[in-house]
Amino acid sequence: MQLDKKDRTPKYIRIYDWVNTLIKSGQLRTGDKIPTEPEIALQFESSRMTVRKAIDPLVREGLLERRPGQGTYIISTSTTRLIYDPSQPIRFADEMKKSNTPHRFEIIDKEVVKADSKIQQYLNLDPGQKVICLTMLLFADEEPVIIERNYYPYRQFKELLNIEITIPPFVLIAEKFDTYIKKVRQYISAVTAGNLERKMFKVDYPIPCIYLEWISCHENGIPFSVSLCYYRGDVFKFKIPTSELVGLDTI
Repeated sequence: MQLDKKDRTPKYIRIYDWVNTLIKSGQLRTGDKIPTEPEIALQFESSRMTVRKAIDPLVREGLLERRPGQGTYIISTSTTRLIYDPSQPIRFADEMKKSNTPHRFEIIDKEVVKADSKIQQYLNLDPGQKVICLTMLLFADEEPVIIERNYYPYRQFKELLNIEITIPPFVLIAEKFDTYIKKVRQYISAVTAGNLERKMFKVDYPIPCIYLEWISCHENGIPFSVSLCYYRGDVFKFKIPTSELVGLDTI
């Protein structure tokens, strides 16, 4: 990069803009390593402290990650930050429409499998019963942000196997099977994406995820589907609503 000696913009802002442009223009991609702090300092004729001041905001924004002994890597090419509020359950497509975020989904796989113990429990199935597993990849601003595996009892939804899915599954289930989500149970935990999930997210390094187990129920509370979802931790925040502090004497 050729420096403009007349440019009075603080160097840390110029460095920030330069790295940000490399990412946004596609010259550097997710998983790439950016130049080292000494290399950037030399290029911009600045101190390492100035470089660090420029890089810190990109780390906080979730674009970069410092890895001790390895360097600084790009972990996201998007500053999209999405918020999910478990106290107000809403499907991904509806949430994206609400925030005017471009979105789409891809069906990765559709298969019949034997329900494992967790799916049996959530769907009140007998051992050995089959379910349809629908694996989806959901995109926001063309970035893969959620992996969703949806499970449906085979006996009730076997026609799904012959339907080309071009609309969100929950909409399809409502239209084709007259089955609507009225109540939701959710369980949330923190996990690290496995090899398969990293491949689907198109990253080659460990990535933190928020793991959401979503059980869709009829009005009477009887479940009819389970969604096991990996939300990218560098893109999503989960919002916990404000509530009164519970005292020990009220527990």
